[in-house]
Amino acid sequence: MEKAEPVAYRIGLTPREFEELSPGEFRSLVEAYEARRKDEDYRRAYFVSLLMNPHLKEPITPEQIYDPLYYTPDEIREKKNQAAEKELEYFQSFKRPNEK
Repeated sequence: MEKAEPVAYRIGLTPREFEELSPGEFRSLVEAYEARRKDEDYRRAYFVSLLMNPHLKEPITPEQIYDPLYYTPDEIREKKNQAAEKELEYFQSFKRPNEK
């Protein structure tokens, strides 16, 4: 709990609120806080990409700004591969008019 106390104060809890939380509640609170931070970071990446794109030769996506904050290069590559596979499956699900 010694390491949890500074985290609690950093996310905005008062000492009294921190003392009243069970360890499970504190963990849920920290997870929710981290999820909210990720959402805010993605929103910022989106708006930064909108600001940058008029000045770039090749447009930049919000994911190109956001992903390096939370993923390793290998995880980014895996994420792109999964997205490509999913897209391929989607387009292969359509049959041509001549096919049975």
